[in-house]
Amino acid sequence: MGYLWLLTLVSWLAHFKRSQQIIYLMSFADNLEFIMALAQRVPGRLTVYYLPSATVGAEQLAAQGVATQPFQDSLHFVLTGIPVITQAVDVYCDNYFAFTAGLTRGKGQRLIQLWHAGGAVKAFGWGDPQTVQRSTADQHRFQKVYNQLTDYVVGADKMGAVFATSYHVPRERMRVLGYPRSDRYRQPTWVQQTRAAIYAQYPQLENREVLLYAPTYRAGVTFELPADFGELQLTAKQVLIVKLHPHLAAQAAALLKQYPGLIMLVPDFSTDELLTITETLISDYSSVIFDYALLPNCQKMVFYVFDWQNFQQAVGLQPDFEQWAPGPLVQTMAELNRVLAAPAERQSVQAFNQLWNTYNDGQATARTLAYFYKK
Repeated sequence: MGYLWLLTLVSWLAHFKRSQQIIYLMSFADNLEFIMALAQRVPGRLTVYYLPSATVGAEQLAAQGVATQPFQDSLHFVLTGIPVITQAVDVYCDNYFAFTAGLTRGKGQRLIQLWHAGGAVKAFGWGDPQTVQRSTADQHRFQKVYNQLTDYVVGADKMGAVFATSYHVPRERMRVLGYPRSDRYRQPTWVQQTRAAIYAQYPQLENREVLLYAPTYRAGVTFELPADFGELQLTAKQVLIVKLHPHLAAQAAALLKQYPGLIMLVPDFSTDELLTITETLISDYSSVIFDYALLPNCQKMVFYVFDWQNFQQAVGLQPDFEQWAPGPLVQTMAELNRVLAAPAERQSVQAFNQLWNTYNDGQATARTLAYFYKK
């Protein structure tokens, strides 16, 4: 509480001055194309404040001439970073940043949310079962952060409705412009170059049917497969790539030892990149499904939700998830083998895209910049 009080005081003292600076708060290094486009649109005005988790991306931006600044909660950040952020004309947020609750927002200042996912399977905000168990003070602080955001950039009305409900904020704050990070999936050049790079490094994947298993990150940094995972049935033409969260690299290596000959690891490429060669995506509650549905090679999605009950109770899911999931939900290995052997249903992906990817047509970055910075 003392930290937030000091931050609030420093922000209030700083808010009497305004600048034309634009700040991007970066916790994920997967929206670099948009940041570069933003830097070109507002030359000399953008500074990217980044958390340690996004250091590699920040280094790439700095190499391209974008101003970057590391930050994390500290007295130094309060005294040097908070005045700059308070006085900025625009502040972009790619995540929930607790310190924004203490900012004094000046007249005309915009706090713009560019979320780190194109859609939502898991519950968050007031939809998270854990939220109601927190103290009244915590809940009040959460809502202050939600209320600070003036603009929510989304790719569809559906995502806007989820934010409005989950954050208890007005629908009028939703900007249905498209999800900028999705543009790459609609760019044939990026898709082709990515595929070529993967095949150049892993030629054994070419002319194979790639199944990508990309489960969501689970709190506690643990992930255990069911005991019968070894009973997964693959044809001679199929290869299964397992892609866990980057924090779980050691566990991924352990899985490789546990299931030799069944799974393959491709650490050199990100999940985003591996989607371009995937014919069947096996997921559970991950937002990766919203990206995969945009790709021309999207054939089939299967939801392997072996911990369905526990996950619903502990983390929570969007209440209508089962209605719009673009593929079957299975809880046992027998069910998974059955649906993997069945033909794909392309129609379900088309309906899914109409619902969740309405404006994710490859032009989201251009529309977003045109909306906020009219020439």
